Amino acid sequence: GADALSPFQVTWGRFFFALPVLMVAALVMRPRFSSPQWGWHTVRVTCGVSGVTAMFYAATLIPLADTTAISFLNPMFAMVLAIFILGEKFGPVGGGMAGLGLIGAMLLIRPGTAGFQPAALIALFAAVAFGMEVVVLKLLARTESPFQIILIANIVGAVVASAVAPFVWQAPTPMQWV
Repeated sequence: GADALSPFQVTWGRFFFALPVLMVAALVMRPRFSSPQWGWHTVRVTCGVSGVTAMFYAATLIPLADTTAISFLNPMFAMVLAIFILGEKFGPVGGGMAGLGLIGAMLLIRPGTAGFQPAALIALFAAVAFGMEVVVLKLLARTESPFQIILIANIVGAVVASAVAPFVWQAPTPMQWV
């Protein structure tokens, strides 16, 4: 609606409010950190921030149920991307599942029909970005702890989102804060 917050502002809230929780957890857990693979972290954060923002934006344009259902295709994209990036293989069952996922996506997106909503492509982009993020997570997990990966992503995501949020900021209503 007219009072909807910018997807960039919602993305900021997602990262900003997660960060204090992670910082407290880091103080309590005192994890050991290894040398981060900054290039892959950059790819992961780019995919994560892009995917989250695209999903929030799509939800302002098409029904939330459609946005969510389309974004749930990310495992299918992760599987396909893992073949090319990680050299993973999958058999007939995996191929069949990917095919069913694609059919489901086409039913939701309805390309070439009067019911086609171009905004559904934004949700599809979010699913691809999330799928790529999953592949990069698998790469990072080979040498880094899960907590380190999450902490770096949230710190960088909060910084990036904080750089954009002032340009789109509008005062949230009390319900939006909740």
